Amino acid sequence: MAQRISLARVDDLDRRGRVKSARKIIYGENYMTDSQAVEDILRKDSLVPSAVGTYFCDEIYHDIPLHQNAFSDKLTPLGFNMFDILVVDLMHEVELGVWKAVFIHLLRLLNCHDESLKHEMDRRQVSIGAGDQVLTDD
Repeated sequence: MAQRISLARVDDLDRRGRVKSARKIIYGENYMTDSQAVEDILRKDSLVPSAVGTYFCDEIYHDIPLHQNAFSDKLTPLGFNMFDILVVDLMHEVELGVWKAVFIHLLRLLNCHDESLKHEMDRRQVSIGAGDQVLTDD
């Protein structure tokens, strides 16, 4: 938990500037997205050089702003950090072997308590995959 707090991502001018710099050398200087120059800018925080909007090269539309992120553009002035709304994916936080061991342990616990619970969990998982709604007596 301490690392989640101390290493939390922040939507600040530094992050925006690095994305803008990476986009400038990709589109302005024709560097590839996986080039060392781009990696040096973005690697620190695993950023991607994406933006929302349309890029026009002609004389009429050259000054249309290119937005990096709608949440960032609209909510940062209000003190909102867009990274606070992103959900942590547990499967990417835990090694596969650890998750497998925890899941096997869960199955064993269900089996020891009542074997029908294991079958109920399996039934619910199958219905989720099929897109059916699971109805319970709870």
